Amino acid sequence: MENREKIIADIMGKVRNEEDFAHDAEREQLVSRIVRRLHERQFKLPTLPDVAMNVKTIAQDPDSSAGDLAEAISRDPAISAHLIQVANSPLYRGHYHMENLNTIIARLGMRVVSNLVVSLAMRQIFHSRSKVLTRHLHELWEFSTQVASLSHMLGRKTRGLDAEQAMLGGLIHNIGALPIVSVAGDFPEMAGDPELLDSVVSELHAPIGEEILTAWNFPDELITVVREAENPARDHDGSPDYADVVIVAVIQARISNGDAEESDLQDVPAAEKLGVEPGESLVDDELEALKQSLMG
Repeated sequence: MENREKIIADIMGKVRNEEDFAHDAEREQLVSRIVRRLHERQFKLPTLPDVAMNVKTIAQDPDSSAGDLAEAISRDPAISAHLIQVANSPLYRGHYHMENLNTIIARLGMRVVSNLVVSLAMRQIFHSRSKVLTRHLHELWEFSTQVASLSHMLGRKTRGLDAEQAMLGGLIHNIGALPIVSVAGDFPEMAGDPELLDSVVSELHAPIGEEILTAWNFPDELITVVREAENPARDHDGSPDYADVVIVAVIQARISNGDAEESDLQDVPAAEKLGVEPGESLVDDELEALKQSLMG
């Protein structure tokens, strides 16, 4: 109980640090009620699918083998089939078609395959029993796959970064939206007002996302992605990191969807670090193929 109270206090403290939100008492009250409702439900955060958890554990074990990884993946036929589809997309395919898990692991390596499996398994948690909320979750997932595809491309072009880890960062950047949407049906004023729901998700998803990734034992570099993904003013010393990649990918996705302007990339430190210029398009056939593969 004390731990959940601490989570609530931490989340509300982070939300109150948002300047625009601090002056809107009505919205703050609504957000407080939502966080309390999550608490009443024992703060039930989404769990990482079993196949992803097992694969993640095997990939981190230095004594594990490619056979161990193939066996773990094969226990989930849907993920296995999806992985084979993605592995044979233009992004990964070589001179021949890969027809089984052992061949894919031998060709791509355990690290790449494990990150791909975790990414593909994420689709399983974007669901709801409510048709209205399912539609909202589908939109969230579609945007996440768009950001993930862009992140993969940026990660592949950036020295020192791993493209699959960048892609995973893009997929989970708004993971904190899931428990918020799951309780939205309890608040008629929000369930019937998509703009209000989007606004509340925008305010709350980062701190809740941090709690989810911490519970999943994800690395700090991805927790930073969740915290900073929608902070274009973020600046730091040193080389570009995964948060920089996702910040730019989010802006690029919004530009592509007509929700932002090319000028929004101007003076963004992350874009400068990555060498991305306003007006530069990252969209190509490979990126679109990857997005469609992730969509499932």
